[in-house]
Amino acid sequence: FFSSLRTFFSLSCPRFSGLFDLDAKLPVMANTANFVTAEAALDLANIRASLRRQEDSIVFSLIERAQYRLNQYIYEPDCLGLDEFKRHQLRSAGSNACLADYLLYQTECIHAQARRYTHPTETSFFSPLPSSVLPTVPQETILAPHNVNINPKLLELYRSSILPEICEDGDDTNHGSAAVQDVHTLQTIATRVYFGLFVAESKFRSNREAFSEMIRARDSEGLMAAITKPEVEASNIRRVVLKAATFSQDIDAPGSTVTSPTSAPPRAEGKAAKYKVPPEFVGRVFKDYIMPLTKEVEVDYLLQRLDHDGQP
Repeated sequence: FFSSLRTFFSLSCPRFSGLFDLDAKLPVMANTANFVTAEAALDLANIRASLRRQEDSIVFSLIERAQYRLNQYIYEPDCLGLDEFKRHQLRSAGSNACLADYLLYQTECIHAQARRYTHPTETSFFSPLPSSVLPTVPQETILAPHNVNINPKLLELYRSSILPEICEDGDDTNHGSAAVQDVHTLQTIATRVYFGLFVAESKFRSNREAFSEMIRARDSEGLMAAITKPEVEASNIRRVVLKAATFSQDIDAPGSTVTSPTSAPPRAEGKAAKYKVPPEFVGRVFKDYIMPLTKEVEVDYLLQRLDHDGQP
């Protein structure tokens, strides 16, 4: 996606083309799942490496959102700052016409023009979206056709359960900054959740007979049990908590000691470490929201996996 966005600006905005060295390496970003073959995309080692990078992006995005207050104003329906046309457009797309939805939808419209939503793990929160201004790139088919979409549930969980835990209540008037950071955080989490599509397809191909039997029986519980690895999930949560503790810890001065939530506070200061976001809560975000949503995506996809003939 980011390669497409870079090309988009270079072609449509020549005056800025010097900002993009087309031969330079792009930094590794959460959404850069640059798999050009099904074999690479469905390789579990590649998937695990990408998921770990995405953990970093999610933790950092939560830290960035936590610097602003909750700013409930940006989620209130029928934002008076939007004219009637914009509110009608949002309502037609399934929104309550709040400011946060407006900025999210507008961002998705821009990203759609750079081919973001042609990637199999990218699903927009709103539609319709404009067509890409970039030429179509032939891609190997990786996933079976499906209509999996848990974005409404993700949006509700993010606003009602996650934000109140990481943001101080009240209004600091940073409405635009908070809404823009919401866009980044939601898109980053969504990409992580929809990576479950690759996981589900990989597991299906590795044990086609067993999964096909459960799919034909519509055995959702059996599928959920088959894709759930409690020991792996526990290890992932511990890693996320440690990352959150490391990334969000306030370092007061050079030479300060960085601690994990389970280690003793620096004796020289005699104070417990302070965090921009509670590390244990970030672990619960993954345990209670991100992982369950990911597995819901996997099961929903698997239940549709045999609906189309001729798939790999």
